[in-house]
Amino acid sequence: MFLSTEYNLGVKRIIRARRIYSPRPAKGEDSTVETNMDIETLASGMSGDSTAPHFIAEVLRAAIYRGILEEGRPLHQAQLAQKLGVSPIPLREALRLLEVEGLVAFQGYRGAFVTALSLEEARELYEMVTALECSLMRIAFPQITGRVVDEARRILASMDGECDCIKWRDRNYMFHTLFYEPADRPLTMDFLARLRQKTDRKIRIHLASMRDVSQEQHRAILDAVAARNLDAAIAALTYHLTYTSNDLQSCMRQEQSPKTV
Repeated sequence: MFLSTEYNLGVKRIIRARRIYSPRPAKGEDSTVETNMDIETLASGMSGDSTAPHFIAEVLRAAIYRGILEEGRPLHQAQLAQKLGVSPIPLREALRLLEVEGLVAFQGYRGAFVTALSLEEARELYEMVTALECSLMRIAFPQITGRVVDEARRILASMDGECDCIKWRDRNYMFHTLFYEPADRPLTMDFLARLRQKTDRKIRIHLASMRDVSQEQHRAILDAVAARNLDAAIAALTYHLTYTSNDLQSCMRQEQSPKTV
């Protein structure tokens, strides 16, 4: 966990949102683990009831986020069940859970497949994320305490040395939501987590191009909150999310463009 033991403001909702938001990391995974890991290895490093649909969904979600299960590719359920050592029924239930999250879709004879994120969807998702986060910041701002600021500063410092894109993304989410928890808007927080879930599946392709500048923008947000300047905090947050959206779309265009020899 990234929360200090003494911090208890809204901690249960943060934990719930984080469970919605991100898969549990594999034990002992290092910063180089991406598509070179197979799904069997990924599953073996994760803790939980390996036959439960929610656990299977966590494994599949992590595989999608790491690019092990690629966008647009069919998910052959018999093969996946064999690789994960589970029966078809809980696997199908897990796929239905991911369908609700928008990571998987079912389409007639194609069966289940990993959905793709379009440029238009990425732009619209970040527009919604920006609107929600700015609203939450405004509502929460009078209740943000020095303890919240200190915890956000600690998380931000831990992000400087984190090379694994999935772990960095988790800490990034925790940094942002620390400021919003005092708003006491659990439904909005849960919805925000699901929006982030859709956009941050691409974190592995654009983090390298934005890590340093993103951290600078995070510090601008933190400094504004610490100075009790709401207008500056909203401006810094809006700029940061707009920059992130534009960078993501740029990386997606580059990824989609024909490769020249």
